Amino acid sequence: MASAARADYAAAAVAVLTGTGHEGRAYELSGDVAWSYPELAAVVAEITGTEVRYQDLPADEHRAALTGAGLPAEVADLLVAIDADVAAGRLADTPGELATLLGRPTTPLADTVRALL
Repeated sequence: MASAARADYAAAAVAVLTGTGHEGRAYELSGDVAWSYPELAAVVAEITGTEVRYQDLPADEHRAALTGAGLPAEVADLLVAIDADVAAGRLADTPGELATLLGRPTTPLADTVRALL
């Protein structure tokens, strides 16, 4: 997944709303570097000093865990589908448009996790 920090997306929105030449354009906004769930777990472990292990679940077990935690079936189905798309690399594109709008690289994953924790 090639996500970015919320502040990066907000800064890009400001750039588009206050800048010129954006009329009629659509942007594919993503972070500069794609990451996987095991990589995210490793970053969280490194920052917190706590063991964090990612465990991939088959779709049916994932759905059962989500509904067992109280999520409606429709929401669980959506999240399971999104995770299948992530696993297939469908959210890993890094076209660089967000960084171009920002005028700088996007915030690294570790910096985002550190700020959130």
